[in-house]
Amino acid sequence: MKAALKLLLPLLFLSTAISGLLFTSGCKEDLISGDTTTVANPNLKIYRNLVISEYFDATSFSSINLNDGAVVDADNAIRDAELADSVGLGRDRFYLRSGDGNRDNFAIGQETKFVPFFTTRSATYPQSSFDAITRIDPSHVDPLLPTDFYKYSTFSLGRSFASDDIRVYGFWLKGKKVNYGLSNEVYGLIYLKSIETVTPIGGVPTYKLTVDVKVNQKGLNDFRERVPSTN
Repeated sequence: MKAALKLLLPLLFLSTAISGLLFTSGCKEDLISGDTTTVANPNLKIYRNLVISEYFDATSFSSINLNDGAVVDADNAIRDAELADSVGLGRDRFYLRSGDGNRDNFAIGQETKFVPFFTTRSATYPQSSFDAITRIDPSHVDPLLPTDFYKYSTFSLGRSFASDDIRVYGFWLKGKKVNYGLSNEVYGLIYLKSIETVTPIGGVPTYKLTVDVKVNQKGLNDFRERVPSTN
């Protein structure tokens, strides 16, 4: 009897494992219901509703790791961009700048560079339009070049969007490949989605910028959220 059980238990374990594998591969979570022609772009990471807050001190969550889609504290060594106050341009003006802006805890040459999408100037630029963007248009054939990214920051913003605000920027995480040992350059799109000022009870009014981010970590100028299925 014991000998029989010894033979049976491995078989049950193997049967359960195979069953689990078949179930997982059959879920097709990358498919839209009823759509067998496209799948989620395997080279694209999409991060939604990331909230970057105004800087008050080093613990402020005023920086963002664009590569990983994480909001981080002001001086975090893996930040790619930080929310800054453009005091020189007047009161209540903010912008996103390269994370090496104040150099704290930052590797040399790891700046982030931007290119504005001037076609997205609008106070009411919609989510659907951002979702539909498939590439950065550098006015030349691919691949993208370092010279396509020429700004170290976005243009400044106020407490609400105005008609001349550019809502989408392409970015290049310059140095990520070298400093993090990645195999490819990292390019992306950032959508300045919404702005709000939050005042906690008895606290200081805080400027909050919500963004969506798409990142192609394979060095490709391809930001299609769905691509043709190979099956």
